[in-house]
Amino acid sequence: MPPNSAQYHPEDAVAVVGAACRLPGGIDTLDALWSALTEGRELIGDVPPDRFDASRWLDPEPRRPGKTYIAKGGFLRDVQGFDAEFFGISPREAARLDPLQRMLLEMAVEAADDAGYTADRLAGSDTAVYVGASSQAFSLLQGLDPASVDAHTMTGGAMGNTANRVSHFLGLHGPSLAVDTACSSSLVALHHACEALRHGRSGMALAAGAHLLLSPVEFVGFSRASMLSPTGRCRPFSADADGYVRSEGGALVVLKPLARALEDGDRVLGVILGSGVNSDGRTPTLAQPSADAQEALLREVYAAAGVDPGEVAYVEMHGTGTPVGDPVECRAVGRALGAARAESAPLPVGSVKGQLGHLEPASGMAGLLKALLVLRHRRVPRSVNALPLNPAIDFDGLRLAPAVESTPLRVPSGGRVVVGVNSFGFGGANAHVALAGPPAQPPVPSPAPVGDAGATAPAVEAVAGTRLPVLVSARTPQGAVEAARRMATRLRRCPPEEYYDLAHTSVVRRGRHEHRAAVL
Repeated sequence: MPPNSAQYHPEDAVAVVGAACRLPGGIDTLDALWSALTEGRELIGDVPPDRFDASRWLDPEPRRPGKTYIAKGGFLRDVQGFDAEFFGISPREAARLDPLQRMLLEMAVEAADDAGYTADRLAGSDTAVYVGASSQAFSLLQGLDPASVDAHTMTGGAMGNTANRVSHFLGLHGPSLAVDTACSSSLVALHHACEALRHGRSGMALAAGAHLLLSPVEFVGFSRASMLSPTGRCRPFSADADGYVRSEGGALVVLKPLARALEDGDRVLGVILGSGVNSDGRTPTLAQPSADAQEALLREVYAAAGVDPGEVAYVEMHGTGTPVGDPVECRAVGRALGAARAESAPLPVGSVKGQLGHLEPASGMAGLLKALLVLRHRRVPRSVNALPLNPAIDFDGLRLAPAVESTPLRVPSGGRVVVGVNSFGFGGANAHVALAGPPAQPPVPSPAPVGDAGATAPAVEAVAGTRLPVLVSARTPQGAVEAARRMATRLRRCPPEEYYDLAHTSVVRRGRHEHRAAVL
C-alpha cells in the first residue's frame, strides 16, 4: 500500500492530479481563481456585444412576452478564438464547431499538461471522458440559417461530441459521454468518472463541465420563470436573495485511483473520498428541490466514505441565492452534517456563485475548484453578498455558519480535513462529493537545487554544481514565446526547493512540439 494512504480508503479514493479552467473575469488558472476569491471580486457584467444585441431583448417589465428583465451575467473574455491548427482541425470545420467543444479541447490539453501527461502517453489508453453540459444554443443558432449547414454542422453541434471530441483528439478508448442533469450536470459527470475508476473500467478519467451563454432565448425563458435576479446579483444565504445570475465557463480535472497516483509519483491536488447521486422523486413541482432527498444523499456519501460528520470542516453549497433553493439546501446540510456539531463550532458554508454567478451545468466544477483551493490554503474565503442573512433559514438551529468573512479552515484533532461540494438540478438530480487534501508524499530522492527564486538570470545551480535544464515548446513561434514568458514568470515565483521538480516535469513529462526553447 502506498505511504500515508490508509486513511483514504484507497480502494475507493480518487486523486485529482490535474486541472484546467475557463471562468468569468479572464480566470484560467487555479491561482487566478484563488486571487479573485480572496479579493472578493464580483465578476458579473453586461452581455458582450459579440453574443447578441441585448437591447433588443431587454425590458424591465417582467411580464413582457419575449423579453428578459435582466441582461447581465458572468462572461468569458473570448469564446471565438481557437487554435484549430493545433488540434488538426480545418478552418471550415472549426467554423461549425460548438465553442463548448473548442473550450473542452483546450482544457483537456491544459489539464493533462498540468498533470504531467503528454498526449502521446494517453493515446490508446482506457481513459474515460465525462462532460456535464446542457445548452444546445449553438445548434439552434446554426439552424436559423439553413443555407449555412454543411458537412460539419451535425458533428460540430452534437452534445455528445463535447466528450467524444476530446476522446478522438487524444486517442482515448474509455467511456466517453455527455451528462445532462441541468445544474448538477458536471458534479454528476464527476461522480460517474469516479465510478469508472472505482470499478476498474478505466485507469484514468477526465471529468468536466462547460457552459456558454450564446443565445437570448434562455435569458427570456428563465425570466419568464422568474428565476433570474432582477438586480443582477447572486446573493447566497441572504435576506435580499432574489434569484440567480447566469454565468458561463468551465473546468476539467484529471482523475486517477489514489493508490495508482501515488505509485506513479503524480502530484495530488486533492482526494475524492466519496461521491454520490440521487433524485428528489416526486415533489410539488419539477423544479422544487427536496430537503429529504438531499439529506439522504449526504448521509449516504459520508457513511460510505467512512467520514464522521464532525470531520467536515466546510461545505461549498449549491447556493444560487434563490428564495426556495437556499432554505431547502440549508435544511438538508444542517440536518445531515450540522446537527453533529451540537457541542462544537457550527459548520462553515459558502458559495462561489456570489462572485462568479451560476454556471448552470458547469457550476459543480467551479465549486469543486474552490473546494480544492480551500483545502490547499486552509482558508475559507468570504462569501460575497451573503449579508444580511436570510431570517427564513435557522442557521443557529442547523449549526451552519455562512462565511461572511474570511476565516482559517478548522483542522480537526485527527488531522484529516474534509470538505464537501453540493449540487442539485432543477429536474431533481442531486450530487455530492467529499474531498480531502493530498496525503503526505515522501520526498523524491533527487539533487536539491538552490538559488534565488526572484533572480532574472535563467541559470539555477544544483547542490552538486550542475545546472538544470528547463524546456518549453509550442506548435507556433508565437506560442513558444508565450510559453517562455509564462515559464519565466513561474520561475520568478518558484521557491528554490521546487526548482528540480519543475525542471524535471518540463523536460520529462511534458509534450515536445515543433518550436522549443531551453535554458539552464
